[in-house]
Parts: sequence; structure tokens; C-alpha cells
Amino acid sequence: MIEGPATAELLVRGAAIGIFVLLAVRIGVGARTSARVTGALFALAAGAHTITQSAPAMQLLGHANAAPWALSVMGAGLFWAFAMELFGDHGRLSPIRLAPAAALLAVGVAAKLVPEAIARHLWLAHNLIGAALLLHLLAVVWTGWRGDLVEARRRLRGPLLASAAIYALIVAAVQIGELYVGPATGLSFLAAITLLTLSVASGLVFLRDDPQLFGGSAARPAARRVAARDEPLLRRLTEALDRDEVWREDGLSIGTLAERLGVAEHHLRRLINEGLGYRNFAAFLNERRIDAAKAVLADPAKARTAVSTVAFEVGFSSLAPFNRTFRDITGVTPTAWRQAALSSNPDDPPRN
Repeated sequence: MIEGPATAELLVRGAAIGIFVLLAVRIGVGARTSARVTGALFALAAGAHTITQSAPAMQLLGHANAAPWALSVMGAGLFWAFAMELFGDHGRLSPIRLAPAAALLAVGVAAKLVPEAIARHLWLAHNLIGAALLLHLLAVVWTGWRGDLVEARRRLRGPLLASAAIYALIVAAVQIGELYVGPATGLSFLAAITLLTLSVASGLVFLRDDPQLFGGSAARPAARRVAARDEPLLRRLTEALDRDEVWREDGLSIGTLAERLGVAEHHLRRLINEGLGYRNFAAFLNERRIDAAKAVLADPAKARTAVSTVAFEVGFSSLAPFNRTFRDITGVTPTAWRQAALSSNPDDPPRN
């Protein structure tokens, strides 16, 4: 019989698990965007992690504990995939996004099958891979905050996802320590309280199912009606884009653009998001940049202009992000676009 503090811990973990499962269901219902799919998987992984941290809970499940174990082992990879999709505005889930989670599972399974002396090294590698994914996640959360045009996501970036990532990093550090100094059972109840807190905070955000959080691609926004109060600002913004071509400036931030237009940054963010339909400032600029690049690449008079030169001229700081953005928007590389555009059939231009 389980008594005392162990019973209290099981109750706390049970509450957290229930909320995480409810989150998985709530997030998974709706349009099958990549953010929803990875979000539901991560919520299940968070619930599974809550189970696997408790030896009594794993014992209660018996042989059925293999499923939560597998989800928990993939947790850092699924968390990373969710963050990348949530903030990346991808419409469809690329299988490669789940590759880190699959790699973590493969390492975990291998660690189960080899002698303990070897398994220790595999679990060390597992935790280090997970930590690297979480550090990259934190970098994405931090660097993308200013350019995020969706207010609901801006509020989510710092207080919730960053806290969850920091907790996961602490867990990774503790698990690495356990490989060499033994189980940290004294921290189990504290971890349970932390997980319940994170589950409640996540519920307050995601159970409302804000449609702004799980939108599709930011590359082709739907046209929207701009409020009358925003029309003067829209005219100034259009002039800056069409006449001044401010999008050609490398490193242009929404704060810099707002300052030039003489408007508060949050007003400009609201106009571009709610009025024009864009979810990310970089996508807003890159659409114009790629349109300009396509015009140059399709011009026979500029057939000898290097692709790198085109990238710099339209506002990219290097060739790699230009190639990646061009391919994301058009489906082909800049070189393939140029070859198609300059082919013998000029009446059949390349398609997006």
C-alpha cells in the first residue's frame, strides 16, 4: 500500500497527467496543422514524463508502462518540434521535424538492450542531445520574439515555453547526475509540483484554443479589411514599401520601421497581423523580397547576375537564408526558377 507523501505525490502527478491529456485532446481537435499535431504529441509526452518520473506509477501500469516510457524518451524532441512548428507557421508537418524525437527514442531503446556500462554512455548522449534541442528552442523563443506579429504567441514565448524549457534542462542535468551519483529521489515531489504548475499554466493558455496560436502558413495570408483608423498608417506603410523599398534593408526590424513611420510598434504590429493577415514580420518582408528576386532572375538582361548578388540586393545578409526562403515560397531553388524563366518558352512562366 502506498501511504503518506507518496500518496500525495501520486495525486499531484495524477492531476498533472489529467490536464496534459486534456490538453492533447483540445489541441489535437481542429484543423490538422503541423502545430496542432506536434502540440498534441508533446502534451502526451509531458503526461508520459509525469508518469515515468514516479516508480510507483510505473509499477501500477505493469507492462503497459512501455507506451509512456517511449513518449517520455521522445519528450525533448517533441517539445522542440512543437516550438518549431508553432513559431514557424508551417502549414504541413515535415517528417524531418520529428527526426530528433525518433533519434532520442532509438538511443533510449538501444540503452535498454545493452549492458549497463554501455547504457550509461547512451543515456548521457540522450540527455545531451535533448539539452542541445532545448537550448536551440530557447534561442528561437528569444530571437523571434520581436518579429512575432501574433500577440497571443508573444505572450506565450517568455513566461510559459521558456519556463518549460528551463525545467526540462534542469531535469536533463539531474538525470545526467543520476548516472554517476544515484537516484535523486528527494526531488521527486518538487518535480511533481512543478509539472502540475506547468500543466495548469499550459491549460490556461491552450484550453481556450485561440485560433491565432495555431494558424497555418504565413507566406500567403488572406486579404482582410483594414479598420478605418488604420488607413492613414496603411498608406504610409505602403509608401515605405513601394516607393522607398525599405524591405531591401538587411536586418530591418519592426521597431525600426515603426520609428520611421512615426507610430508605436504595437500599432504597426496589429496592422500587419490583423489588417494584412501576416503572422511574422520576416514573412511580411520576405514575400516582397522574393517577388523582387523572381523579377531579376526572370530578366534575360540579368542572366549573368550571380544568385548571391540577387540575394544581397533584395535584403538578405547571406545566400543560405535566401535559398531557403525562396524554396519555401516558390517550391524550387532560385537557380531552377531562373532556368525555367529563361527557357525557350517565355509564355509559360514558372509557377509558385
